[in-house]
Order: sequence, then structure tokens, then C-alpha cells
Amino acid sequence: MKKLINKIKQSGQKSVLVIGDVMLDEYVFGEVSRISPEAPVPVLKEQKREWSLGGAANVALNCSHIGCKVDLIGIVGNTDRPAQKLISILKQNRISIDGLVRSNDRVTTCKKRAISNGHQLLRIDSEDNKQLTKNEFLELSQKIDLLIKPEMIILVSDYAKGVLSKEVLSKIISTAKKRKCIVLLDPKGKEFNKYKGINYLKPNYKEFCLMLDSYGLSEKDSIIDNGKRICKLLSLDGLVITLGEKGIQFVSKDEDFSIPAYKKEVFDLTGAGDTVLAFLALGLSVKLPIKECLKLANHAAAVAVSHLKTYAVSLDELIDKNIDLSEKIYSDWALLKIELDWLKLEHKKIVFTNGCFDLLHSGHIHLLREAKKFGDILVVAINTDDSVKRFKGKDRPIKSLIERAKVMAAIGIVDYIVFFDQDTPRELIEYLNPDVLVKGGDYKKENIAGADFVLAHGGRVKVIDYQDGLSTSNLVFAAKRVTC
Repeated sequence: MKKLINKIKQSGQKSVLVIGDVMLDEYVFGEVSRISPEAPVPVLKEQKREWSLGGAANVALNCSHIGCKVDLIGIVGNTDRPAQKLISILKQNRISIDGLVRSNDRVTTCKKRAISNGHQLLRIDSEDNKQLTKNEFLELSQKIDLLIKPEMIILVSDYAKGVLSKEVLSKIISTAKKRKCIVLLDPKGKEFNKYKGINYLKPNYKEFCLMLDSYGLSEKDSIIDNGKRICKLLSLDGLVITLGEKGIQFVSKDEDFSIPAYKKEVFDLTGAGDTVLAFLALGLSVKLPIKECLKLANHAAAVAVSHLKTYAVSLDELIDKNIDLSEKIYSDWALLKIELDWLKLEHKKIVFTNGCFDLLHSGHIHLLREAKKFGDILVVAINTDDSVKRFKGKDRPIKSLIERAKVMAAIGIVDYIVFFDQDTPRELIEYLNPDVLVKGGDYKKENIAGADFVLAHGGRVKVIDYQDGLSTSNLVFAAKRVTC
């Protein structure tokens, strides 16, 4: 998985277009301690509210979190509160709202859930699933013409709320074919002929069974045989059937294979299909074979369902750094920069600190803990052996560079380790361009190597006080005194 993720990251940022039913998910969390005297129902004492993107908006969020440049086409109410909240969250996550149609003829789809102790008590839906008005269709058509670019990946998320009519889908499919795009679609409802001509269809097993019923196919036949028949009927390049705990089954005219599910504790299945769609798109955008795309998507879905509420999975979460600590260590600056640039696309804040870290002590741990508080990702730059000797003397370092790096990698709060051979890390800082530069000691900011560069580029510089009496030199002196 590490090699696969690196290949994706090295390919650069990709543009995707998401089209479909956008929604807002609202969560009311509280405590239940009594039954209502009015009716035999629990009384929820509200403690907090949270909002998440749902439907096509959640697909867009997933794409944004894995570093894609995302445009979103859908319909929201013109003035209702859910529309305002949804647009606010989209903006916070740098998802373009230029493709949204503001309609006076329908409300924004909103699903409100009441939750206590991790259990959903009730869901209240507010929605319109009526046919599009003439003006809504014309505006959607204009957005489709404007935002579908040549050879892009298009994700279509159908929740049967009225946006993806037969006419709208026909417009999407014809425009995509003219511009040589790949279209992935998550279906809903019982009318499947309207999807004819898209590239990949992603039903869950229940939706797949509805398709069998719709076309008079028998469930007694295998998924593969029926899948091939549906691919032929709808002129599909492939059918991706999500099977929950059984994983994913892929079927096309030429091949078929299954991807077993990853074993993870499931907290909430909400939005798992959206995660599969987003990661499948990412894999296809970098021209991975379909099997590798689905392995990636399946792994991401396992991460998504292990969280409560809809959850946007990042690429970095698919790599378990505890398996091999050496995966944190980079000798090649260029490879680390690719990692950090991708994390910045996921809106992560990068913190940089540096030192020899010869004999690690509690003062170092204090510095690292305080540094991590200033951002999301902590990069520790370590002087090479030659660099240490030049300003510490020929007897230093006591421990080799590799030993120092291995010890540092074992510290959980450290995300990446990189080496530098120069007298100061200035060149490395200018190359990586971190958001926050942290230094331990009694330095003035203007005397810290690279501080002027970080500040000039909108970053911050922080100085952490050393803890009295804690230094590698003092430890060496004490050890020599004991041996004497």
C-alpha cells in the first residue's frame, strides 16, 4: 500500500467533477435519562450539534481530502439555513461552489439525526424529490457544459432527490463522451436504463438485486454471470458491486475479481459508498489498473466506517507507520517534499524543527511535544554525522545518524524525519517551506536559521524554552565523571 500511495502522490494534483444530490447531515448529540410522560419515547437532552456534508457533497469532500481539485454540481435551496451551512462547509474545505444551482423551488436536502451514547435514536429528513423545473434543468445544463473538461474523471452521485433526471444524465453522458471523460456513477432507485453508456456503475448488493429484478434476471445465477449481462445491457465498462463485510466484486465483459473486506470495527456505515467512489476516481485518474483502484477504495472504506458520522479519509491514513518505522525516515528531500505538498493539499499544517538529537533526553521530548501543538504534521530534521562534528567536535556524535533517526522514529508524535549535511537547516527549510518553524533554546527569532524565509511566506516561528540542566553535553560530562 505504501508504494501505491507514493505513486499517487508523485503524480501530482488531479481535477475531478462531482455531480448529483448534495445534502447536509446534522447531528444532535445528547443524553437520555428518562422516558417522556407524553408518549413512550426517550427524551434526549441536547448537548451539542455538528454538521457534515452528505450525498454528492460528501463525495466532493472525500476527493478534496485526498488532494484533488474539486468542482461540484448540484441544487440547493436559495435561502434556507441548510443551504447556508452546506455552502459554508464547502468553502472551509476549498471546494468550489460555482457549480451549485440556487433554486427557489426546492429545499436543501437535510438529514437530522439524534444520537445518544453512539446510538442513533431518530432521523428526520427534509427534502424535495420532485421533477426539475425548466429553469433548474437549463442552469444544470449550463454548469455541465462549463465544468466538464477534456479527459477528466466525473463522479455522479444519485440519491433519487430529483436532480439526476434522465435528461440531465443524458447531458452528462453525451458531454463526457465528446470530451473523452470517464464517468463513475453511484445509482439509486429502480430506473436503470437512464445510466446506459456510463463507464463504471457502483451499486451495493441491494441495488444490484433491484437491477436483476428490473431486467428479469434470476438471483439463482452467479453475481458474475448476472453482472456480465448487466454490463452488456447498459454498455458499461465495468460493474463495481459493494458487498459490505464481503468486500467488493468487480465484473466487466473481459474480467472479474473480488476484493475481500478489511477487518475493522464498524461504527457507522454512513458515506462508505461515497469513500469508495472518491478513491476509485483517484486511482483511475493516475491510470492505475482497475484492480489496484478497488484495493485502494476498499481499504479507504474500511477506515471510513471505523468513524462515527460521514468521514473523509486521507491518503496518509491508509499507511500504518507503526508497521515499519523506517517509513518515517527520508534521506531524499524531494520524496519528502512530495509527501508534504500532498498533505498541504489536504489542508494539514506542517511543523518543522531540527537538531542533533544525539542522546535523546526529556528536554528533547518536551521540545517535540510543544512543537506538535502548533500543527498537524511534525517534521524533525537531524544533522548528519559530519555536520555534527563540524560544530560539536571530533568526539561527537556519540550515536550514528541511523541510530539517532531510528530512536526518533519510535516517538509517536514525530511524523517524518529528514537529514541535512549543511551547517544550518536553512536550505532544507526553504525547500520544504513549512508552515511553522520551531526552535528550542533562548534564541531570538531573527537569529534562527530560516526564520526570515518562513515569516516572509506567511508562516510562524516559535521558540521553546529549554528545560534547565538538560543537554546531551551535560549527560556526556556526567557519564565521564561516573566512569572516572
